[in-house]
Amino acid sequence: MTSWKKWTSALLAAGIIVGSGSVWQDSSVQAASVSSKVTTTAEVTLKSGGKTLTQKGLLQGGSTWVSLTAVKDVAGGTLKYDAKTKSYTVTAANNAMTVSLMDGQPNVYINGYYPQVEAKLIQGRLYIPFSAMRDYLGIQGNWDSKTKTLTLSKVKQNNVKIKAATVNVTVKNAEVDVQYPQVSGLASKEAEAAINKVLKDEVDAYVADFKKQTSEFGGATANRPYAFESSYVVTYNEKGVLGLITQRYEDYAGAHGMTYRTGHTFALDTGKELTLDDVLQNNKTMRETLSKKVGEQLKARGGYLDGYKGLNKDQDFYVTPTGVVVFFQLYEYTAYAEGFPEMPFTYKELLPKGTEPFNNVNGTK
Repeated sequence: MTSWKKWTSALLAAGIIVGSGSVWQDSSVQAASVSSKVTTTAEVTLKSGGKTLTQKGLLQGGSTWVSLTAVKDVAGGTLKYDAKTKSYTVTAANNAMTVSLMDGQPNVYINGYYPQVEAKLIQGRLYIPFSAMRDYLGIQGNWDSKTKTLTLSKVKQNNVKIKAATVNVTVKNAEVDVQYPQVSGLASKEAEAAINKVLKDEVDAYVADFKKQTSEFGGATANRPYAFESSYVVTYNEKGVLGLITQRYEDYAGAHGMTYRTGHTFALDTGKELTLDDVLQNNKTMRETLSKKVGEQLKARGGYLDGYKGLNKDQDFYVTPTGVVVFFQLYEYTAYAEGFPEMPFTYKELLPKGTEPFNNVNGTK
């Protein structure tokens, strides 16, 4: 890992660039994880496919933890170890989650994107919280508090493949690592092309801007090179809708680098990029209510810089298996040290009673 990536990952692990890092879980598991009074580690029985797994989960710190080997077995993905980087990578549900021990402590990133996910090394075995399995690896769970049993199963996801594409960029005294998502396998090739164009145009614009900035700033040296990195993570892939976060990091040898984040939500049958209003099913009353709630939460945060007057016309957001996360850019309304302000809302909070998310979108199942 290059020096600037180590420095960036340290900030990310501290939550400075990542943001508030909300946790989303199935309600049945959330009740066990959040309200549990257990302060010491307790074993959790894991079941999947009608069978009890040989691996045990752990209930610790108010969360249910699952070993990487169990994650791999349930997800039906792969688990690989890289001795050079001292890292384990679980690949499932179009995400590659890597847990690195390069710096001594477990450090988690997905497709080069750093979520605020903690991993633990317990008695020589690596564990991740169940919430990370649900959010990023397509695993849902049902919790039985009486028997301390967590039954795991795969989520029915869209039949689409998302893989990382790269762009080769050569700039003197600049360390560059560009990854961006591209989709395949859709029934509609027109929709597939439309989605890929949005994502490719975005990264092309980022690269062009980086080249322009390096040319204007000049002054990069081998000892303190400029840096540019782009990455992504899949946040939702159900009911004919695909949710992604794309992110870029730029460093021009200043006081600190800058990170920019974009949420994308696509209807897979048409390739249309959905707006927040689309997700709210064009409910003006709910948008006004959401705008007010976001403002209340934003102003209550530390580091608020003032200026919020309501949701932006093209408000930044992304979708997850259980809800919508509204967010703002660094410095937009808060100090840099606060990271990306993120405010999660469940679909139950946002949609009329009995309404399923995305039922106004004719998606590809």
